[in-house]
Amino acid sequence: MTPAQVLSALPLWWVNGALAILYWVLGNFFTVLSILFALVIAFGIDPFIQSRAVDRPRRYERGSAATAAPSATYLTLGASAFWTIVSLTSDFPVPLIGALMWLVGLFAILVISEERVNQLWWVKAGVITYGALVVALRGVQAYLAVTDPAGWAAFVGTASDAQAVLESTRQNLATIGILFVFVLYPLGYAGMLLNRALRNPKPNFNLFTEAGTVLRRMRTRAP
Repeated sequence: MTPAQVLSALPLWWVNGALAILYWVLGNFFTVLSILFALVIAFGIDPFIQSRAVDRPRRYERGSAATAAPSATYLTLGASAFWTIVSLTSDFPVPLIGALMWLVGLFAILVISEERVNQLWWVKAGVITYGALVVALRGVQAYLAVTDPAGWAAFVGTASDAQAVLESTRQNLATIGILFVFVLYPLGYAGMLLNRALRNPKPNFNLFTEAGTVLRRMRTRAP
């Protein structure tokens, strides 16, 4: 191609690239939402919580210095990376459930000031555990799908009996696994966060005060 042809084709390439990115984002919308919620926690909330534990004041009121690595932020980024891989390799509704878990966790962290340290841990641990459950369920299903009934014949009788047992096991595992992964665990996760929110009485007039404070800090980067 001549330089003139390259220059004339550049706008088309930019448009095609932008459309490709847009289609990918729309096709992985819930995964992108999960990443955004995780980034808010990692860089908007974790630093403030960790600074209270590891920062020490400098002399003559010259600010503060961190005495430890930002491990809370690293854990959030690690949980987000793990969940992103699980979400991208999973079918609907797993990405939606994961996005809702990140959203519920972020909401709980913002409005429950007295439990914020605990909430940060439970949100990350809950997401990591859910991702591990999804991977484990897929792994067990894949193993049963390639299992040879002849290898089980010695335990359950004939090869046809083993085939029937394997089919029944696959069906039962799929039913129980889907019920647990799609319904029971997400509801248990939300219920745990709600329980921690309701365990301490809260005055009606300042329920969202701490959430507003955190958001202002995020905008102004104030200590």
